[in-house]
Amino acid sequence: MAVEFPTEIQRKRKKKRERNKFPLIRIILVFVLLVVAYTNGWFRMLIDALPLPGHEEPPPPVVEEWIEGCTSYDGTPFELKDGYAQCSWIVTDSLSLPNSFLRYVKNLSSDGSKIHWVAPKKDFGDALLVVQEDTTRNVFLHMTREDSLKVWISSKTGCLFPGPCPHVPLGWSALAIVDNFDFEGLEQLLSADLFKGLGEAPVYPVLPGIVLEAGRDSLGMFVELNHGNGITSRMFGIGSWKMAPVVGKTLGIKDAVGRLSPQDSSSFFLTVRQNGLFVRWKDFYKLTHPVDSAQIAIFKKNLPF
Repeated sequence: MAVEFPTEIQRKRKKKRERNKFPLIRIILVFVLLVVAYTNGWFRMLIDALPLPGHEEPPPPVVEEWIEGCTSYDGTPFELKDGYAQCSWIVTDSLSLPNSFLRYVKNLSSDGSKIHWVAPKKDFGDALLVVQEDTTRNVFLHMTREDSLKVWISSKTGCLFPGPCPHVPLGWSALAIVDNFDFEGLEQLLSADLFKGLGEAPVYPVLPGIVLEAGRDSLGMFVELNHGNGITSRMFGIGSWKMAPVVGKTLGIKDAVGRLSPQDSSSFFLTVRQNGLFVRWKDFYKLTHPVDSAQIAIFKKNLPF
């Protein structure tokens, strides 16, 4: 017992001295680490990373789809009222446009002219109208015809665009040829339409065209015109020439071909052929005027601007 006692006391004193040592080196290391962290902005990075109020990243700016679609084709977007918008271009040779209709309008335009696409923002690919500003201003309406198909209509003429735009050749309308029409005594109407009007009324071409043939037959004066795109017309039974047509000469829709016979009520015949086949005037006119004038007037009235 006397031998072991002093050893135990020494061990306890040694442990007490070890506990009383000051950790200077550790404090210095911690201080150095704090300085390095502050210098390198680690504290700010840690605070920014914490999910604290006000630390959320702002959402990226939202670009509306119609704007993106417009600018992707180098167009200039404009917001209109009532949920509509406009994309505009200045025509150059290198201008690329997003659909075949706009490309067709561009081909009709000179450099420096403007094209405007107007449509609802929610469905910007379905235009309400297109405006072409060149030497003249042309508006094309995107309308629905009877079979629910969308078509382009020239606001100026009321005709399907692009395509021929025939005009009624006489102030009065053509004789209606119904399904059960009796052709007895009117065999000419099997391949022609009959137009009636006041005596000596002027007769005009249905379309601009080049004179193929002109002369006189048993029914009176006749003239045949080539209108291009496979369309020809022959007018016969005319009472007299206003000015005798010359083969090869171009006649416009305002160039009167001749006049009806000098009677209270007179008539002449018209044959329209498309690719060599006879086409009834009412069918030809309906094909080129798929939307009537009353519908066009309502469409224009309901435009939101």
